[in-house]
Amino acid sequence: MPQGDAFSEEMSAVDVLIKSFLARPTASVRRNSTWHIGNTVESKAGWITFALGREAVLLAPQFDEKLREFKEVEQAHAPFTVGVFDPRDQTIGILIRPGVSLNAREVAAKIEALLESAGVARRANRQVRVDFIPDPTGFIESIRSAHRITRFEFSFTLPNPPDDNKYIQRPLKEFAAKAGAVEGKAAFKGDNLDKDEIEEVSIAVAASGDDATANIQSSPRAPIVRKRLSVNALREAIESTELTGKIGGIGAAIHQAMRRAYSNLRKPPENVSE
Repeated sequence: MPQGDAFSEEMSAVDVLIKSFLARPTASVRRNSTWHIGNTVESKAGWITFALGREAVLLAPQFDEKLREFKEVEQAHAPFTVGVFDPRDQTIGILIRPGVSLNAREVAAKIEALLESAGVARRANRQVRVDFIPDPTGFIESIRSAHRITRFEFSFTLPNPPDDNKYIQRPLKEFAAKAGAVEGKAAFKGDNLDKDEIEEVSIAVAASGDDATANIQSSPRAPIVRKRLSVNALREAIESTELTGKIGGIGAAIHQAMRRAYSNLRKPPENVSE
């Protein structure tokens, strides 16, 4: 959180995010491209549907009938996708569309820049941070099938989401906040760390959009290798029939998929087959 400002507005983190989305901000990001959040609609339940897209100028080939010549003409191009922000657990779901939202890490960075550019967080003396939620399945399977785990490390940021691990993450975040930190890391070493404890914290870390690593030996004679949690982004399938019509209808389908994905994330993956 930035240094205190005597003239800052009193706003909760959730209110800052809601107002930032509804402001429909514009920001210049990498490669001098201009991105926008638009078409924002707040549902009766409180979640927000929005469009996320960029402006681009393309050279389009055309034929001039009068001059009987081919030429290239600049044309405005604005590819966009649809997303949903759910204040309940402060998650964002983005519909994957080519040219706009294929890379989760890049999309998170663009949304962060856009929400910051709205100026709401600055007036409230807060800072916006957006991280993609990783799919922990492969990481958890590596932990469960390991012969032994000799090191586990995870990162944490403040202060979201509200359902972090109350025994590990929450005390660390509370201490970091009191110390004036905005992020931190915790590391644990041992000859053979407990798999169940590592698994539980790993799932909570994934739900927070943070990262973790584990030094794992797969068999008694195998070398110890480092596995990383934050490799693939969490994804959830949506039926193509749900992606037609107005943005509001598409947003409802995205929101349902988000709730399924986040709920399943909080559940441990099924046991790895022997």
